[in-house]
Amino acid sequence: MSEYGEVQEAECRALLEILKGMGIASADRIYKPGDAIYRQGEHGDALYVLTSGVVKLFRPYSGSKEATLRLLKPWDIFGHLAFTGEARQRAYAEAVTECRVTKVPKIFMERAVRRNPQAALKTMTLLELRLVQYEELVKCLLPRETEVRLANLLPILASKFGDRDAEGRITIDLRLTHQDLAAMVASTRESVTKVLNDMRNRGVLEIESGRIILKDHAALARLSGA
Repeated sequence: MSEYGEVQEAECRALLEILKGMGIASADRIYKPGDAIYRQGEHGDALYVLTSGVVKLFRPYSGSKEATLRLLKPWDIFGHLAFTGEARQRAYAEAVTECRVTKVPKIFMERAVRRNPQAALKTMTLLELRLVQYEELVKCLLPRETEVRLANLLPILASKFGDRDAEGRITIDLRLTHQDLAAMVASTRESVTKVLNDMRNRGVLEIESGRIILKDHAALARLSGA
């Protein structure tokens, strides 16, 4: 679990319990892979909590291309929720795997925040955690070289979705295509393929059944400039 994972899960669970104790309704829904949870431009009318599965946030650009903004794991929150004025979703949210999402309508969130200081504190904490994670991903895009961007991205994915074995290798438990990775680092599939092949030849990582296995963490850190 990532350094934020335990805190985030605890805060999410606590917030949902507070809302339940206040008699505030939420709706659970299961989505199949490829299902749209919401679309860019729709009204931001709720807080979404992912309780199982994986969700992708992305924006289209240049016609048919997509830029992946975040991959979400259980107990991530998402959705553009503004308590003042009209909010619209800034990206598409799509189920990557079968997932369960809890949706709390904006009107109920506003009521909870006004009436219960603990609900307000939990909401602020979760929004802050989300901002910190966005900032980490933005850092991946600062270097010009695809190699450095990938070297920055892979440990972030490992911290969210990784499974460490007895030898210290970390398997990123997601089937990611080269195009998926290119969409996350604002590069081309060809460039990502070249970099991954080079990393594999140098023993930095392996790819088995579409899953990336990080082997040499020190080498990856050197490539990232850490």
